[in-house]
Amino acid sequence: MKKFLFSMVFGIVVLVMLSRCATVEERAARAAEQAAKVRTALTERNYKISIDHMYPMKGGSKSVSFGYTVEVRNDSLFSYLPYIGRAYQIPYGGGKGLNFSERIGSYQEAQRKNGLRHIEIGVKNDEDTYHYTIEVWDNGSSQIDVQARQRERISYSGDMIFDK
Repeated sequence: MKKFLFSMVFGIVVLVMLSRCATVEERAARAAEQAAKVRTALTERNYKISIDHMYPMKGGSKSVSFGYTVEVRNDSLFSYLPYIGRAYQIPYGGGKGLNFSERIGSYQEAQRKNGLRHIEIGVKNDEDTYHYTIEVWDNGSSQIDVQARQRERISYSGDMIFDK
């Protein structure tokens, strides 16, 4: 009876350890696949970041409902972002804010350590001049900082999304 109980417990422990090893390998494979998707999207300048939090200059962070995004497609920036902060000079009625699509004036990308890609984008429209700083990690997590001439700086965080 003791032998049977010992072999049963030993068998369960071995199964748990083997399944755990497979899980670690699967996680590593998924992480490598995600990193490859991120690198490809950034290299092709065809990516979209879904925003989940915003960080205005004054006040705390705020959760953002689904649907706010920043998208880069070749030579264009599509910005659909909420804005909270001080505006120094804006058109009557509030203007477009950070909701516009324009051609990119300048685009610079640099690889940093720990899988971080640092991107700087300059965009100008009829209301303002904008400087977007985007940092993307290998897992798709992103930090976006927007500095406009006529508005206070604001930051956002979110994740890259990929079409199925």
